[in-house]
Amino acid sequence: MTLSFKKPIILTRTNQDNKDFVNLFLSTYKLENIKNCFKCLPLIEIVLEKKTKETIGSNPLIFTSRHGVQAISLMSNLAEKEIFCVGQSTANLAIELGLKNVFYPSVGTVSNLVRLIRSKVDNNSSSLHYFRGEEISYDLKGELSKFGYVITESIVYRQKQIRSERLINNIISKENAGGVVFFSASVAKIFCKGIKIVPEDFLFMCISDRVAQVVFEAQLKGNYKVKIASQPTTEEIIELIYNEKSIWPN
Repeated sequence: MTLSFKKPIILTRTNQDNKDFVNLFLSTYKLENIKNCFKCLPLIEIVLEKKTKETIGSNPLIFTSRHGVQAISLMSNLAEKEIFCVGQSTANLAIELGLKNVFYPSVGTVSNLVRLIRSKVDNNSSSLHYFRGEEISYDLKGELSKFGYVITESIVYRQKQIRSERLINNIISKENAGGVVFFSASVAKIFCKGIKIVPEDFLFMCISDRVAQVVFEAQLKGNYKVKIASQPTTEEIIELIYNEKSIWPN
């Protein structure tokens, strides 16, 4: 079966993430080809910082992104440490790198990650080491500190914007795309900042309420729709796209 949309859907993550998403879409619905269904438009690139010099000690480690796991992949003596990840894809990468004691919530949200840590780390005076990006949309350190945890943070990667606002607006104004997929609030902000008017029936497909809120707050002009995945996972975003009949040919 070959999938066809009225107009392609824009994917905004890194090239590798976009490629992985398309491949998962193909395998989920046993499709042979979805060429021209998606327009890959990476808005950022991930720049990993040099190997961190901080002493980790015996602290449990926290990751809210696969990029954080990638950044510490060359560090030694991590295999036996407790690792807390925001979701399954981040956890899977940690496991692939040889980390053994990896925990993640069944529904991958930061609030669920906080609950998981509280259930696993009994001593509320315990220290945890949080490896994160330069920009964050959720103050995980602040939230965990409310419960008595001592959080050490290491910034191990940063996002570099690689598309101009003018280019984004140019693509949207030509009305050659039917929608866009957002997996993060930071990317949603970049995209929405570059738009002047949204085409008729354009779809913003967001992985979570928090990401969708960025679109609402942008107060964009135009008759568009915002759809949110039922759960904040890649699989549910795929389900959302596949079942959104408005993007299919009549």
